[in-house]
Amino acid sequence: MKIAIDPGHGGKDTGALGPTGLTEASVALAISQYLADKLVALGLIVRLTRDSDVFIELGARCGIANIWAADYFVSVHLNCDGSTATGIETLYKTDKGKALATPIQREMVEATGDQNRGLKYRNDLYVLNGTNMPACLAETGFISNPDFEAKFRTDDYRKLLASAMATGIAQYLDLAPAPPVPPEPVPPISFNCPKCGRKTTISIS
Repeated sequence: MKIAIDPGHGGKDTGALGPTGLTEASVALAISQYLADKLVALGLIVRLTRDSDVFIELGARCGIANIWAADYFVSVHLNCDGSTATGIETLYKTDKGKALATPIQREMVEATGDQNRGLKYRNDLYVLNGTNMPACLAETGFISNPDFEAKFRTDDYRKLLASAMATGIAQYLDLAPAPPVPPEPVPPISFNCPKCGRKTTISIS
């Protein structure tokens, strides 16, 4: 199963700015990278449309996912609408996109306690129109709110959102977390005692 993750904005396009200058692009990339790690741990194949602070045209983002033949596409963004705005929302265009968006939205709200702004149908977003697979766009919170900008500065909050999104995707795909790999047994070690010459065997568990 192949998942394309699209960190919004980047490079010359910073996206929204927080009150103290934190950029949407930097936070979206960090969340996306943590999300990728979580999904790989679940056994999924993941590709980011960008993995550094570079500008990628919207058409190229869709092309990356389409040419790679991703099974699903998740775009990661932050919202902006004044200093008192709060909430998380996830955008979709198709029924399959809505089905993907639903558990992602639910898990993000549950994990963060942020306001649930719900699922929103959008037919005017390039990445939802230009991708060939089920797609959604997660607006993970309002960077314009100083309280949430402060949260978005922390790795803990970024990882919290990434974990929640990964849980939602896993639920959608009906995946269980990958079981831990048991350590390989260490064979017994045999040697001759340097003092008595007797052969000694030691087992290490």
